[in-house]
Amino acid sequence: MPPKPLPAKLVIQLLLACVLSVQAVASEPNTPVIDLPVVSQADLHETFSLAGEWRFRPGDDLAWATPQFNDSNWLAMALPGRWPDRGYPETKQFAWYRLTLKIQDFDVDRDAYGEQLGIRMGKVMNAYELYAGGRLLGGVGRLPPLAEINYDRQKVYTLPNNAIADDGTLTLALRVWGGEAYNVANWGGGPYDGEFAIGTYSALLLDGIVGQIPGLIFCVLFLGFGVYTLYLYYRNRQLNNYLWFGLLAINIGIYGLMLNQWKFWFDWSFLALKKVEFGAIYLFPALAIQCVWTLLDQRIPLPLRLYQLSFVATSILVVAIPGHAIHVQSLGYWQLWMIPTLLLASILLVQKLREGNSEARTLFIGAAIFIATCINDLMIDLVQADTSRLMPFGFVAIMIAMSISLANKFTTSFSLLEEEVAERTAALSAANERLAEAAKIDPLTGLYNRRGFAEEAATEIKRVFRSGQAFSIVIGDVDNFKAFNDQYGHACGDHVLNRVAGLLRERTRDVDRVARWGGEEFIMLLPETEATGAGALADMLRETIANNLFEFEGKRLRITMTFGVAEHRKGESLEACIARADAALYHGKEHGRNKVMVGSFKGLTLVS
Repeated sequence: MPPKPLPAKLVIQLLLACVLSVQAVASEPNTPVIDLPVVSQADLHETFSLAGEWRFRPGDDLAWATPQFNDSNWLAMALPGRWPDRGYPETKQFAWYRLTLKIQDFDVDRDAYGEQLGIRMGKVMNAYELYAGGRLLGGVGRLPPLAEINYDRQKVYTLPNNAIADDGTLTLALRVWGGEAYNVANWGGGPYDGEFAIGTYSALLLDGIVGQIPGLIFCVLFLGFGVYTLYLYYRNRQLNNYLWFGLLAINIGIYGLMLNQWKFWFDWSFLALKKVEFGAIYLFPALAIQCVWTLLDQRIPLPLRLYQLSFVATSILVVAIPGHAIHVQSLGYWQLWMIPTLLLASILLVQKLREGNSEARTLFIGAAIFIATCINDLMIDLVQADTSRLMPFGFVAIMIAMSISLANKFTTSFSLLEEEVAERTAALSAANERLAEAAKIDPLTGLYNRRGFAEEAATEIKRVFRSGQAFSIVIGDVDNFKAFNDQYGHACGDHVLNRVAGLLRERTRDVDRVARWGGEEFIMLLPETEATGAGALADMLRETIANNLFEFEGKRLRITMTFGVAEHRKGESLEACIARADAALYHGKEHGRNKVMVGSFKGLTLVS
């Protein structure tokens, strides 16, 4: 006999009971649905990364911060990672992230975790609050209705032990506000960059500080180098390259500092810091154009000058217009407007490369790196490319290239200056030698003067001391020259003296030194010549002068000269020898003139 079928009403009641029981199970908050990530004590000491998949749900409900809440039906969302286009306008750009961890052996030996634990949060667009175990640890920016964005700050929060459940589970909840609609539409929302980790508070804090120090050092170096370069320009206003390079270095240093977490040491609002950052980056193309064109010695044409000034105007407007919206709405246009700068600079550099310009080669490498980083950042802003921003590295590359180019230019200028100084020094030395030589020459006769003769005689005396050979001094004086001058005039007298000098020079050897001793007196130094030979030479000169006809303006004139001779003796000074020759001369003058007298230690001897 077949079984009796159940009544329809009973069947319906059983089905309803099953449905209700399923719903009850589904609504149970403590129903485990996933395996919890396990964090050991060693992981905490090494810092344990929180990056990866978190539970995610658009909306806003403070109950979602409690550990007991069941988030098993939430979506999985990568952290860090930007929100999709437009974000979640239906929830007024609010969303929550949740992650539950299992702290290994925390329930067995809570004292083993005696060192204070901490949570490191990266950058979140645009404000957030962080909860642990249902307790608010802190946040960055302010959520509506107070609404204040701050998407750049990375912080470390202390994690109290009572935030961890007795069984070692830790539930983290991140309440995020994406910001205004324009901000989310352009830049997205949510945790987007930086390190998200759990570990000991001191280690996380130290890592955060140390990690920012290299960037800070670069900023300080750029700022210091820029100020020093401006100081060099202040000392020499002709160094225009240094002016623009210094301003560019300071501009990049300020921009780099605004990308560094150390900027929060300034007691400024986040908006004020962003005004400085955007003002610096918007001004960069104008300074770069000025720097590149100046380094390559190129004049900036009027259209390019107007294009350059547009960046200056944009930088001023971005700083002057209140609010953050101007930054978000203008950045994409600025990036597109900067493309002609890259093209014009590239064209100029290629042109200069073909001309063999050494500065262009260095600048071209830096410009190529900078252009590549600009393209990378454009892709991030225009198509939300999943990559890191590289433009700061581009700034460093272009700055290093300009530094090298400026150093090369300075070295070249310094080398040219050294060559010019060497040439002028050589010319000055030659001029000084000529002046020194001229100071030893009598301008009328072209013979040595008294100074030149003294130097030549000093050299001869040193030679005598080495060789032991004697030399003689001969002094000649034109007879009755004063009366001759009075009768025929000084012009005639100068002509006669010049002609006498020529005769003396012609009739003596190359090794002999002939000089004008003063007025109408002449002196001769005769190396390796004794008194007898010197007397014979003096007598030959006397006859030559006496027999010579001096013609001047149609007049034929005769003169005579008297000579005094003295041979230098060992141990005798030059002045003593000259004095003996001078005494012999005056003795000849007193005994009739037109004579040659030799003075010796024994007395005076008449040659003729």
